[in-house]
This record gives sequence, C-alpha cells and structure tokens, in this order.
Amino acid sequence: MTNGNPGMSGLYGEVASAAGVYQPLLVPPAGTRRVDAVRLVAAACTTRVTITAAIHQPVDGAPRFTLIRDPSVSDGAPGIGDYAAIAASLKENHGWRVLEAGDPSLPVTVMLGLREGYGKHAVVHDSDDVRALLGFYGASGVYVSEVHLMCTRHLDGEVRVYDEPGVLIVGGPSILPAVTGVAARLAQHRFVVTDRDQDRTYALRRR
Repeated sequence: MTNGNPGMSGLYGEVASAAGVYQPLLVPPAGTRRVDAVRLVAAACTTRVTITAAIHQPVDGAPRFTLIRDPSVSDGAPGIGDYAAIAASLKENHGWRVLEAGDPSLPVTVMLGLREGYGKHAVVHDSDDVRALLGFYGASGVYVSEVHLMCTRHLDGEVRVYDEPGVLIVGGPSILPAVTGVAARLAQHRFVVTDRDQDRTYALRRR
C-alpha cells in the first residue's frame, strides 16, 4: 500500500498524478449530433494540451461530456486553467452549458476502459460486467455510468482521436480495492482516479 491509498495495493501502482480537481460536465445544445460535438471538443486540442473525456448517453438528443484530467508519465496532465478555457470557449462560442460534475458525498470518480488492449479485434466488456464484479468484490454505495471514452492528441502534425467503450465509477474511497480487482479481471493496463477529498487526480498502472 502506498500513501495510505487502498487503490495502490496489489497489482496496480501509481505512475502519474496531478494536483487539483476540475471535472466539469459539458452539455451541448439540444439536438447536437455526437459527431459534431466530438469534432468541437477535438478541435480544442493543442500540441500542449491533450483532451480526455467521457461521453455520456444523449439527453435531449445531445451527448454530454465529462472532462477528465488524465495524467501521464511523459506529458503530465492538462492544467485546470487549460480545461477551464476549453469549457469557457465551448460555452461562449457554441452555446454549451458548463455544469459542476459530481456529488460531494461521493468524492471518487474512476475512469475505466472496457477494451482489453488496443487491438482491432480485442475483447470488449460491458458495464454489466463491471457492476457484477463490483458486487463480487463487495463494493457498496457505488454508481456505474456507461460512457464512451475519447482522447485527442497532436501526433505527427495532426489531431488524432482514440476512443473506446468505458465506464465512470463513482463512490467513496472504500470502493478502490474493488475497482482495482475489476480492472485486473477485465485485463485493463491502467485506470484513472479523480479524488476530491485528496484534491488530486492520479493514474494507476498494472505492475
């Protein structure tokens, strides 16, 4: 166990972290097509700022986006100011709403992918697998949202978008051992934890 955090034990260890929490929910105008919303989010990517977001199921015909500060060993994490500027631009220039995401009584949000590796024909799990395994590992007071994860970055002179099915798992700090077990059972290489109590975001990677 590292830093007193139960999610650090066992098969996963912390590899990168970023101080501070900023995880807004971005809501496009009603009827906005997902492809157009993704295009606008991806367009905000720069050579300095990589954007990671969880795309939720549509409401009023439009998807919603939770921005996730995903820290990496090589690139660090997007600054809170960088993400706030992106949210402000989408609000002012395109009519998006910027909402506070999260419940103070549920301070931990985990972003977990559902594809085993990155291969075209890799096994892809679903949110029911996650819920069943969380129950198996004894997690309680936990909420699972089915999302689609997207990451946009500049590479070789162009913006590239990676996406895969995923979940956001929300609860208290006590859910982390169970989440670690789920990640291992679903053969996930890494996952990202946003912790409001600790006021930081960190990435855990398989040892």
